[in-house]
Amino acid sequence: MKDILKTLDKAMNDIGKRLVDGFRNELEEQNSIATGKLFFSLKENVTYDIDEANMTITTDADYVDIVNNGMKSGTFPSLTAIKKWMDAKGISYSDENEKEAIAFNIAKRISMDGLPSRGGIEESNNGRKTKFIEIVAEAYRRRNDNSIHQAIGQDINNIFKKLPKQI
Repeated sequence: MKDILKTLDKAMNDIGKRLVDGFRNELEEQNSIATGKLFFSLKENVTYDIDEANMTITTDADYVDIVNNGMKSGTFPSLTAIKKWMDAKGISYSDENEKEAIAFNIAKRISMDGLPSRGGIEESNNGRKTKFIEIVAEAYRRRNDNSIHQAIGQDINNIFKKLPKQI
C-alpha cells in the first residue's frame, strides 16, 4: 500500500514529525528536560495494513507517563530515578551517602505532595508542567489540517493517470 499511496505516506510522516517537534517544544517550554532521554528518543513510525494506516509515536523513556501525568501524593518514587535526575540537574553532594539522603528526602516530599511540585511549576516557562501530549495533540487537532485528505486525493489522481497506460 505504501508504494501506491506515496503522497499519503509523505503526509503521514510529515504529521508525525510535526507532532514529535511539538512534543519536544512543549517539553522545553515546561522545563521538563533533565537527561534528554525522553526528548531525544521521541520518534514517529507509520505502518500500513491492508485496510488502514497507523501512526505511532514512541519513546525509550519509561517515565513518560510521570512526565505527562505527574504523580499523585502517596506514591513513593524510585530512588534510582531521582539520583539520575539529580545528576542530570547538577545537584551537588559530597558522597554517595549524602546523595542517597538527598534522594530519599526528595522522594519523601514527592510522596507527600505529588508531582508536579510548586517549584517545578514555577520553573516552567509556560506555567504548565504536565499533559504535554494532550496539549500538543489538541493544538494539532484544532489546526484542521487537511493534508491527509489532499494526499489521498493526489494519490487517487495518480492512480487514475496510470490506469490507461496499464489497460
